[in-house]
Amino acid sequence: MRVYVPLAATVLVGLLLASCSSTSKAPQSKDAAIPATDADEQVLKTDPLERNYDPHVIMKRAEAFFEKEDYAEAAVEYQHFLDLHKAHMLAPYAQYRLGLSHYKQVTALDRDPEHVRQTIDAMEKLLKEYPGSAYELDAHAKIQEGREHLAAYEIYVGKHYYRQAAYLAALHRFERVLALYADLEDSAEAHYYLAKTYKDIGAPERAVEHLTVLLTQYPKAKVRKDGQALLASLNGKAASMLATADAPSLPSKASLPAPLPPLPPTRSLSMNPADILPAGANGYGHTPAIIDCGLNILC
Repeated sequence: MRVYVPLAATVLVGLLLASCSSTSKAPQSKDAAIPATDADEQVLKTDPLERNYDPHVIMKRAEAFFEKEDYAEAAVEYQHFLDLHKAHMLAPYAQYRLGLSHYKQVTALDRDPEHVRQTIDAMEKLLKEYPGSAYELDAHAKIQEGREHLAAYEIYVGKHYYRQAAYLAALHRFERVLALYADLEDSAEAHYYLAKTYKDIGAPERAVEHLTVLLTQYPKAKVRKDGQALLASLNGKAASMLATADAPSLPSKASLPAPLPPLPPTRSLSMNPADILPAGANGYGHTPAIIDCGLNILC
């Protein structure tokens, strides 16, 4: 029995040492299971609801969307920031990036220019509410670019209506350019197409008015030569119509009255009886009466 007791004790001690040397693993937290591969994604996924009002969290979300070119979502986040933190030191930046988010969504000229209008609104609000900001110069440039886009859009739509012979709709579009964007070069083209439209609807006087403005106020306009040709054609037609109206009209042969019959020959006081025409010879079918007035004078 003495042989087996030390052996059993040795085995028991070995088992105890093995159990003590093994390290116990702590349970992993729920957050630790999410791989931290993208800091921006973590802001979007793991922030608790109460942190949605934190300006830094909102700004980080907006920037993440902007960098990924998801400009629609970025605009939502920048606007959310401004709604909650209008007086924050990052508010001018958020307002500027809001305008840029709309600017990045502007597409071709034949598409709805709603994002152009939103860009202008955002940049104008930046200039009004945050004057003197570091983004003021670019804001002015974006506003000017947006106005030029809107003017070109109105011209584009007006020309489409003109080609479809929808003249009233075309006039409305061209007149909008003159009312809203008279300081831009596109207004020269608006004058030209207004003249063409008025000419086609039978109002040449109005056409001449717009062409006169085009040629006198826009010396470098691209449509200047076309305007000169159109004005010459209108003036030529007016001159020909005026000449036709002023020239005396000669009556045609068919409208001339029939010539009067010749008068019968008159009788002088010294007429002899032998000179008297026989009956019917004078074309009146009767013989003139001969009266002896005496003194060898026939009356």
